[in-house]
Amino acid sequence: MKWPHPDLELLHHELIRVTKQFLDEMGEYLPHGAIVTPEGNVGLVGSRTPEDQPGAQKTLKLLEAGLRQMAAQNKCRAAGIAIDIRLKNPPRVEDVGKDAIWTILEQRGGLSVSVYIPYWKSSSGQFTFGEPFSEPGAPRIFRLPT
Repeated sequence: MKWPHPDLELLHHELIRVTKQFLDEMGEYLPHGAIVTPEGNVGLVGSRTPEDQPGAQKTLKLLEAGLRQMAAQNKCRAAGIAIDIRLKNPPRVEDVGKDAIWTILEQRGGLSVSVYIPYWKSSSGQFTFGEPFSEPGAPRIFRLPT
């Protein structure tokens, strides 16, 4: 895949590494994030609630709010989120209905891309990952002034 900016590639690779680890160890994952600091370091970001099982929607809402706050305080120059989804209208018909890792990747200034990696679990319990595809995204973290 050709990346529009190196920070987005860094975020994507870190999010995919961690997501695959979660899948291998637990068989599932909640939304989680990563940032690129102003100095160019990559760091992981999560959200914590008092509940043992807050669910994906609540976790995503808290994660996005935390990342927006970090962006507003100039604590990051790029941010990304990994979310578990089911594909409805992918470019390849064979991927319809498959689970996918959706990474939302953003850079300060409005550059945003969504990358999807279909995956499935074999009868032996191993996860297999399909070919990624991407599309332009809409800023969710680094919102431009209106």
